Amino acid sequence: MSLVPVLSGSINWQAWRPLMMNYLLSQGQWKVIANKFPAPDYETTTTITKTDEGGTQTKTVADTSKPPKNQADIDSWFEINDKALGNIMLRLHPTLATTVLNLLEKTIAENTDVNTMFASIAWEFLEATYGKPGIAATYKELKMAMDIVIPGNADPTLTIDTILVSFTRMAASKCAVPPHLQAMILVSKLPYQMSALVQSICQTDNIEDLRTDDIKRKAILAWEQRSPVQGQNNRQSPTVCSQAQRHPTSWSPSSVPATTTTTTTISTTT
Repeated sequence: MSLVPVLSGSINWQAWRPLMMNYLLSQGQWKVIANKFPAPDYETTTTITKTDEGGTQTKTVADTSKPPKNQADIDSWFEINDKALGNIMLRLHPTLATTVLNLLEKTIAENTDVNTMFASIAWEFLEATYGKPGIAATYKELKMAMDIVIPGNADPTLTIDTILVSFTRMAASKCAVPPHLQAMILVSKLPYQMSALVQSICQTDNIEDLRTDDIKRKAILAWEQRSPVQGQNNRQSPTVCSQAQRHPTSWSPSSVPATTTTTTTISTTT
C-alpha cells in the first residue's frame, strides 16, 4: 500500500490510477469496481391468480420472506466493497477524501434503495473528475521525459520505458508526440558510451523510419555487449589478490629488519 502515492488531483492521476488499480487487484478487491453486486436469488413460489372456465392461471414470484439462496455471496461482496473503498480513501488527499465522502453520503440520501457506500461510485467520480489531464499534468509528463538521463553505466531499459510512458500519457491527454520525434528524443539522450550507435542511427535515410522500440532494442544490446567488459575492469585479478594476502600491510615491531651498527674507533697519537 505504501507504493501507492496520495492522489492530489489531475497532476498525479495518471501515475496514481495504475498503482491503485494494481493494488486492488492484488487484494482481490477490483471486482467490486468492475462488476455490480450480485442480485439476490430468492426461492420462488407459485400462486393461483385466476380460475375460470378457460383454466387456471398461475404466477411464479420470488419469496422475499426468506433470505436469498446466495446470501453468502452478497455478504462477501459487500465486505470486499468496504475494504476497497477504505483503501481508496486512505490514498486520497484529505480535501479529495472529504469531497468523495460527501458525494457518497449524498448518493445514499437521494436514493432510498441504496444504503451503503459503493467503491465503484468513488472510483467513477475520481476518473470522471481527474481522468482528463489538464495542461499542468501534460507539462509535467513532457518535462519528465525531457529531463531524464539515460545512464551509460547501467541497464537503460527502465529509463527508456519511463520516457515512453510519459509519451503515452501525453497522447492520452491529446498531446501526442509523433513517433519519429519520440525516436529522435531517445537518440539525443543516449550516453556518450553509445556514440557509435548514435552515428549508426543518424545514417537512416528517412527520419520517419525511426522507431522507439528499435532504438530501445539497440541500446539494450549495446549495453549488454559492454557490461561484461565493465565487470572485468571492476574485478581485481587473482594474482594481485594472492600477493596482497601473502604480504599484509599491517605493521609490527618484529617485521622491521634488524640493523647492524658498526663502531669505528679512531686512535689519535699525540
